[in-house]
Amino acid sequence: MAGLSDAEKEAIKKRRGFVCDADKQKHRSSNLEVHHKDRNPKHNEPENLRVLCIKHHDKLHSRGG
Repeated sequence: MAGLSDAEKEAIKKRRGFVCDADKQKHRSSNLEVHHKDRNPKHNEPENLRVLCIKHHDKLHSRGG
């Protein structure tokens, strides 16, 4: 299984309503990223994916989460 393409990431963000899972706020697509909970970019099952704004994604990685 390969990593997610840009088109797949965009589709995930769209399905989630362009809402950050952390702050529950709507964001521009360019301000959202798809995060793999287990940090395995090849594990693309929906339950392993989170949509986070850049701020929360960076915060999560800076504390090792």
